[in-house]
Amino acid sequence: MKKPLLLLIWAALYCIPVQAQWLKKMTDKIKGNNNTTETAAGTENTHAKPGEDGEGDPLKAAAIPTSGPSLVIGGDDSVTIDSSYEFDVAVYQETTALQGNQVVTDGGQDIIIYYSSKSPQFSIQMTSKSTAARYQFFVDFEHEAVLSITAVNKIASGDKQKLNLETMEPVFPGETGYLSQLIKTGAKKVIAGVACEEYTAQNLKNDPRVNDRGTNRSLITAHVWIPQEPHTLFHAYGLIPDKYKIQIEKMRIEGSYAPVVLPLEMYLDYGNGDRVYTTTSEIITGEPRKVNIMDVIR
Repeated sequence: MKKPLLLLIWAALYCIPVQAQWLKKMTDKIKGNNNTTETAAGTENTHAKPGEDGEGDPLKAAAIPTSGPSLVIGGDDSVTIDSSYEFDVAVYQETTALQGNQVVTDGGQDIIIYYSSKSPQFSIQMTSKSTAARYQFFVDFEHEAVLSITAVNKIASGDKQKLNLETMEPVFPGETGYLSQLIKTGAKKVIAGVACEEYTAQNLKNDPRVNDRGTNRSLITAHVWIPQEPHTLFHAYGLIPDKYKIQIEKMRIEGSYAPVVLPLEMYLDYGNGDRVYTTTSEIITGEPRKVNIMDVIR
């Protein structure tokens, strides 16, 4: 990726100041306009007008007073999204956060990455261990659409945008721009039966791409392990439209990473001594799963 944006790197975030993206840093927050429409639970209006996200890690967002569950989806009105998506590959991950050598209790996230063998689409589902806040990221190549949603206490807001691999980073919220600097090292290993290759990034503490908000919690080092062949987990990779496959292969030849499959492991170090580890615990294939957009507030 050339510029920072979900992709859910293979993301990770946590509830001290923020965490990881894999794979929105694995995200720049997408801003909506000022026109909002509230969708009550049980009513699937995926073409609602946009709301505006808050700053910082969405999994740390404060609860919004309301009379009941609601979902607001904004962004590009020309983009079409479905009310539900079906998958049959599930990758289970979790993140562990450390401050110095101390593990932060309930400081990580539980993560599920979904892929489909029938349609060119995937999703990242993240839940904070400490707050139960939720983040969901969907990529739909058929509709050329990206949807990201953050939910706190059954109140959710989302953005739908035109799919652009050059700017898309399905990051775990809280990260800023490290994927645009990933470089393949040549190292390889097998994780949960999947052959992976290592990418790394080294950032300066004052790099504006990772420190654009004046925080000293800048990402200094990133080590991510990404499946060597996209179709190993993303069985419908061959159904991706040719224009995207050409773009993906060009990025791979140039040594950069196209966020089509998420990392199976990530090790992130920060300038203030914080560390975040994302690991894969299990990969399940052949079990159909239907994910409704409205599930995020149920």
